[in-house]
Amino acid sequence: MIRAFAGTFGRLPFAAKIAGRFLGDPMLLLGGKPLVGWQTVFTLPFRRMALVSDNATAEAVMLDRAGKFPKSTVLHALLKPLIGEGVFGQPGGDTVKETRRVLARALAAIPPAHIAEVTRTLTQEYMDGWLARKGAPAPVGVDLSRLTVDVVSVCTMGRRFTAEESQRFTDLFSIYHQRAKATLLLLAHADEATRARIIHELGLEEIGAEMRALMRERFLSAPLGRDGDEAIFSRALADAGYAAPGHDERALDEIAVMLLAGHETTASTLSWLCHVLAGDSALQDAAAQAVAAAPGTQVADDKSARFAGATGEDVLSALTQEALRLYPPIGFFLRENKEEVALENRTLPKDNFIVVAPRVLHRHRAYWKKPDTFWPERWLETPELPARTAFIPFGMGARVCPGAQFANIEMAEITRLLLTRLRFGLTAGAEPLPLGNLTSRPEPDIVLTVTPRAAPASSAQRS
Repeated sequence: MIRAFAGTFGRLPFAAKIAGRFLGDPMLLLGGKPLVGWQTVFTLPFRRMALVSDNATAEAVMLDRAGKFPKSTVLHALLKPLIGEGVFGQPGGDTVKETRRVLARALAAIPPAHIAEVTRTLTQEYMDGWLARKGAPAPVGVDLSRLTVDVVSVCTMGRRFTAEESQRFTDLFSIYHQRAKATLLLLAHADEATRARIIHELGLEEIGAEMRALMRERFLSAPLGRDGDEAIFSRALADAGYAAPGHDERALDEIAVMLLAGHETTASTLSWLCHVLAGDSALQDAAAQAVAAAPGTQVADDKSARFAGATGEDVLSALTQEALRLYPPIGFFLRENKEEVALENRTLPKDNFIVVAPRVLHRHRAYWKKPDTFWPERWLETPELPARTAFIPFGMGARVCPGAQFANIEMAEITRLLLTRLRFGLTAGAEPLPLGNLTSRPEPDIVLTVTPRAAPASSAQRS
């Protein structure tokens, strides 16, 4: 019965579109068992899926030294309308490795001080816009997406969208997220015709085409690599041969990867952090007080201080690390096994799905104290992780996110400014949940009240 139902996705008109309305975040379908167990195998209509949480198996999958666990073709199908043949959606191979090296070298060439300066300047623009609302609800989640797109594009390509383009780009990306139902492709038959029909039914091609048109107009209207010294990524693409005649679409593919992967994970994490802080005024005030102190100054070491003995830099790191733990931007890494995998009590035949899920690992009962609680102190009190794969918000191994350092600098600067200059408050409305189709972005978007924060007395900070 289930197989027959899944098989209709690729045959009946609008079947995928209708089913997509009822199928949401695939991680919500897993229940509580994976949070206490090490391996769970699910029987899908046409394939099996093994969720692995034990360190040994998860590490083998993520490091994948022998190429046995390529990225699933499901991800390629979902992302292709947007990033084409961009590196993020590819299963592997020599071309992918070389492109990743180009991307990693370009990001490493951006001076950290430049990232910090650009981030501070652009963040101030958006904060001014929120404060102009005089306490009325502000679209914090949407604007954090726009802000992080701006930061990434200025730092890598030396230019940014106009305000109107930025708004349209982030609106389209939100719709793309809502429609990109990984669950449908997991349940459906894997033949190309079925997947193509599902993608068409979900309307991803139309949205992707408009987003690509916006990126093409803004970032490929001039010859690639001639935007000046700040266009580090554009120049790297040109040096790698993407500026040659006929390569515009491939260049656009990698620009799309840089913009989308570079901004979405940061924006999602910061949106969740702002929401948590808005709902806990004591935490928000304690963090603001710690972060406002002079660099290297410790919070007074007394029993009433929440972050006693920690510096503002320590607190900033703890806040963002805890947001990444509870709300990892990539909720699950979906792979396919090209060889039979020996599990605890069974085997997983080749050509099935195998999943390593940060959403599960980061809350696993065997790895974490207070696993469901936002408790940044854990990063100040427990310097060592219980297992290598217990905390992998940026992945690990050869496929680790090359922009992790960029993201950490950006998150620290944005969080510092938001905490020291603003006060957030919750608004009425539905409680956001991780969307989970592609990333863990909040759904609905975070909307908060924003008011100016009075400067704290400096003497309260010093030990």
